[in-house]
Amino acid sequence: MEKTSIEIQKKPNVRITVNIVLGFALFIVLWYIFVLILQLSYNGISVVPFPHEAFKSFFILFWNPVDGVTLLEHVGASLFRVFIGVLYAFIIAIPLGIAIAVNPFLDGIIKPIIEMIRPIPPIAWIPFAIITFGLTTTSHAFIIFMGAFFPLLQNIYDGVRQSSKVYQDVAKSLGASRSQIAWDVILPSILPSIITGLRVAIGVGWMCVIAAEMMGISGAGIGYFINYMKNIGNYSNMVAGMLMIAIIGLLINGVFVLIENYALKWRLHQ
Repeated sequence: MEKTSIEIQKKPNVRITVNIVLGFALFIVLWYIFVLILQLSYNGISVVPFPHEAFKSFFILFWNPVDGVTLLEHVGASLFRVFIGVLYAFIIAIPLGIAIAVNPFLDGIIKPIIEMIRPIPPIAWIPFAIITFGLTTTSHAFIIFMGAFFPLLQNIYDGVRQSSKVYQDVAKSLGASRSQIAWDVILPSILPSIITGLRVAIGVGWMCVIAAEMMGISGAGIGYFINYMKNIGNYSNMVAGMLMIAIIGLLINGVFVLIENYALKWRLHQ
């Protein structure tokens, strides 16, 4: 029986691994086909590198700096900007989301303003950020904030609305204040919603910082690196930078999927 249960637990992991390998292999094959089609269409010339050329550049860039900066240092600069922007979004979205979800008066006043601003794409804020804050880290933080704030706020708002009113009523009957109910009852119950919101917010923030860096709001960062490589015609390095963006995105998403699963199990045991 014990052996059977272990085998059952291993099967999903094996299946996931096989699916990942097959998916990656298919991606590489399609990439080769795409480049070959481009070469046939343009008399044997293609600015898009083959996979082996891009991966070679990818590994070289890890240890060999370009203009004194390695690829990892560019990634570090971008991740730091994402952290700052998402941190501000997190600090503001949690209390605001809880407040408008539990207070109909605030909901009626603030929600229309949010719904008016939310449809504006984060990239559309880039010119505004430049003329307001200049080519500074504040501009990055503002653009990332505008991208990360709304999905985080919406998840928190929905989480509070869907949380059980029974626990809140019990706490209120025991003499708990509004702040105590918010901190000790509502906040723990919406933890999965917060984690889901953070997952989306960081993903959007990662896309926003790349776009901002490519628009010239920096002297470093993975977006800046890609744009610089495009301008000097080093397309293998450019695609290597794009691969790094994809890898970082996958890692961030994977970490938050694990955290979400843990939070869901924790919630079910409450």
